[in-house]
Amino acid sequence: MTTELKFDKQTSTLNTNGTCLQGTVKTTFNALEKVFGEPLYPKSGDGKVICEWVLVFNDGAVATIYCWKVQEVPMGEYEWHIGGHSEKVVEYVKHFLIHNK
Repeated sequence: MTTELKFDKQTSTLNTNGTCLQGTVKTTFNALEKVFGEPLYPKSGDGKVICEWVLVFNDGAVATIYCWKVQEVPMGEYEWHIGGHSEKVVEYVKHFLIHNK
């Protein structure tokens, strides 16, 4: 990446309207929490998302990282879903996970 990538962790899901699945990343809850901080625990009406991170990157891209259709938050290795408006957010999330171990 040619410029330094930064993000702001959001404390609500307001910026997530219109986002959809762009890809996945296999990692653990602890790895995500270490890099992105404490997640949100949204009260989704359908119960499909029980834990997620909402990130806004310095280029304006919005990413969500979430567990999909599970009864409890996975703590071991899991294919976490990455949502956004474009596929570039998948690379952004993976970049942070690789460079902030």
